[in-house]
Amino acid sequence: MKVIVRNLATEYKDEGLGPVLLLLHGWQDSLRTFDGLVDILKGRYRVIRLDMPGFGQTEVPKTAWELKDYVDFVTAFIKKLDVDVSYIAGHSFGGRVAIKGIATGIFTPKKVVLIDTAGFVKSRSVQNRIIQGVARVGNLVLSVPPLTLLKESVRERFYNHIDSDYYTAGPLKETFVNIINEDLADCAAQIQIPALLIWGENDIATPLADGERFNELIKDSELKVIEDAGHFVHREKAETVAEYIQCFL
Repeated sequence: MKVIVRNLATEYKDEGLGPVLLLLHGWQDSLRTFDGLVDILKGRYRVIRLDMPGFGQTEVPKTAWELKDYVDFVTAFIKKLDVDVSYIAGHSFGGRVAIKGIATGIFTPKKVVLIDTAGFVKSRSVQNRIIQGVARVGNLVLSVPPLTLLKESVRERFYNHIDSDYYTAGPLKETFVNIINEDLADCAAQIQIPALLIWGENDIATPLADGERFNELIKDSELKVIEDAGHFVHREKAETVAEYIQCFL
């Protein structure tokens, strides 16, 4: 289904009956990431999910956004559908949006579920500085003809090798930088509603240490760690994740 929100054509799905559960997907993902969960949860809840701006079938914002812009967009989406959201569940970047919205009082759910959520600014380690140096040198070298013909191919391989979403962010590069440079530790500490943290034991994108830190910061929270699962634990172990969510809600 499509709806116009803040002048952006927005794709969403609305399934099931019961209290409204809003699902927010991660960076470079889409609402389809929750297919397995929704098949189970829609028997008890009205599950609403959307493609966030710039992803899936929703249009790309015309300017660079910050995290609050996504919070405001989701708020406008909720108002457009005229629904009362009882619960919010966010994966990775979607968890960032949920934390920011709840901490600032813009979102007012009864409970929140954070799945392998991002939100901490990583320190600039020696390794990071080396990577940045290599990138700068490589850019200079590949600016000399005829090596310029190889520039994009080499850049893509480099960023893929270091597991960075920057190269593939496309028109959202500046937005991506804005998002990852906002630390949500203080926001997490302000959350006063019950929170369920679900983490894949083998997550390397947002490691378990992040989940443990969120667990310490959010006063009324519990952490569930799922073995043999990574960053996309909601897809890898959909039945287990759905069971945890249903018990919590």
